[in-house]
Amino acid sequence: MTYDVFISHAWSYSERYEGVVRLLDIATQNLSWFSYRDYSVPRNEPIIAPNETVRIAVLKDRLKEQIRQASCVIVPAGMYVYDRFWIQTEIDLALRAFSRPKPIIGIRRRNQQRTPVELEQQATKMVNWNSNSLATAVYEVCR
Repeated sequence: MTYDVFISHAWSYSERYEGVVRLLDIATQNLSWFSYRDYSVPRNEPIIAPNETVRIAVLKDRLKEQIRQASCVIVPAGMYVYDRFWIQTEIDLALRAFSRPKPIIGIRRRNQQRTPVELEQQATKMVNWNSNSLATAVYEVCR
């Protein structure tokens, strides 16, 4: 089955986004029952606006549309630490902008014992940085 996901990210920290994509790609190769479609905001479509207020409003609308198409939102814990405003905005949209909240999957950072408490409290499921764990979480919360 193909699962529609939104991967929370900020392009200034693109290695975390790319790491999650690698985990999902590995799961697709290794697990016959798993495939995914990524509804994250594309990197090659920058938002051009006359001022910061308009840019923020346009970006929030774009995020809402992308999240609307996804079955769940994947949040790397490291992203929450480094870009809390936008990651929390994405979580808020997922949980409150639709008639049915979108499940949140939090991914703990590699070799890290501590994860942001706010993310743990809002996540439907927390997993370690592992392709099988992530795929299983997607299966469990996105069906």
